[in-house]
Amino acid sequence: MSRSSVIFRKQQAERELTATDLRPAVGWGLVAVLLGTLMVVPLTEEWLRLRSARAGGQPEPLPLVGLLPAAAEAARAAARDGLVAADLRLLESIDRVESRLEEQSFLREWLLPRVQGRLLAAVGLGNEQVYAGRDGWLFYRADLDHVTGPGFLEPRVLRERARGGQAWESPPRPDPLPVLIDFNRQLAARGIELLVMPTPVKPTIHPERFSRRADGARRTAMRNLAYARLTDELRRAGLSIFDPLADLFEAAGEGEAAYLRTDTHWRPAAMESVARSLSVELLERYDLGPESLVYHERPVTIQKHGDLVTMLRLPDSQTLISAERIEVRTVIDPAGASWRPRPGAPVLLLGDSFTNVFSDARLGWGASAGLAERLAFHLRRPVDRIAVNAGGSHASREALARDLAGGTDRLDGTLVVVYQFATRELSQGDWRPVPISP
Repeated sequence: MSRSSVIFRKQQAERELTATDLRPAVGWGLVAVLLGTLMVVPLTEEWLRLRSARAGGQPEPLPLVGLLPAAAEAARAAARDGLVAADLRLLESIDRVESRLEEQSFLREWLLPRVQGRLLAAVGLGNEQVYAGRDGWLFYRADLDHVTGPGFLEPRVLRERARGGQAWESPPRPDPLPVLIDFNRQLAARGIELLVMPTPVKPTIHPERFSRRADGARRTAMRNLAYARLTDELRRAGLSIFDPLADLFEAAGEGEAAYLRTDTHWRPAAMESVARSLSVELLERYDLGPESLVYHERPVTIQKHGDLVTMLRLPDSQTLISAERIEVRTVIDPAGASWRPRPGAPVLLLGDSFTNVFSDARLGWGASAGLAERLAFHLRRPVDRIAVNAGGSHASREALARDLAGGTDRLDGTLVVVYQFATRELSQGDWRPVPISP
């Protein structure tokens, strides 16, 4: 092909790419189709919302209406604090509106459970939060990411996590080491010892319930690569660690399970084994005074689905995953009342939902039968408890700090603080420093 022919072809291609022969009616028609497609979902949502409103009542305002006061507040913030602060506030408001639209979507509520149920039945597919394992077992994705991900103390990982989070929030503090060491120092200043209790997540004990490839690793702990380094560093800094791993493996005997099949948490028998060993550890290490209380217990049977089934958002009528049946042992104090935390007790347990799963009735697995209750039962001594179901890396410490700042000294009389948190917090938690000085 001659040079002139190549030049001609190139010029022709440029003309065709830069000039579209489209009649105005066709162009406007395509624009109308595009806009109509974009509006189908919100208009359908609005129609369904109005249809579901109670007769004669006022339907809830559209979530998008919430952007109007947010925009006005952003304008005031721009005049007061500058454009950057206003932009961050507006971004936060937009995020809240998007979340509300997603949570209140009629189409999501109707369509997602049906699609999820068919995908789970056909190919064993979970969603962005829950993975399906073997024989009806479910696993929290965050737990799997923790045990299979890179070492959480690697400098690259710490840098990437520190750059994460939302633009309008303070950057997360990813490194647990300095925070745990500082917490120990603050407690030691008051003559209180700290016992750190990182609680293994389900894949650590039961990898074989997720994949056949883990069948040969039944008694091998699946832990994050940085876990051993963390515990070594903490011990070198003078901190004490209580590791429940051996008790959980013992509870996961032949044919048994240490964790709930459809939930992120441990089974009552596994927690009982941990509470018993923890009580022995505390009595051997610390002078907690003479036995002062004799608690009683009452067995209660519970049957339900776990939190992972809720996260899957399956239809209410689903039969793919069966409910679990467990027996918890409620702790009764000498006066015949359900156990309650005792401020001023020699042991203060700071915990997360692993502490609360059989204590907090809102979680559905019973009440007054959790880790703190069973610990007090075995110690035969009062125990204080501050447990928050989420944010184990900071929430319980912040709750303690709020009590101290508000004039309630939860550390008065405390000899040892047991700090329990799920190990996933080591790689995913926000390890904020929290001063606890009153």
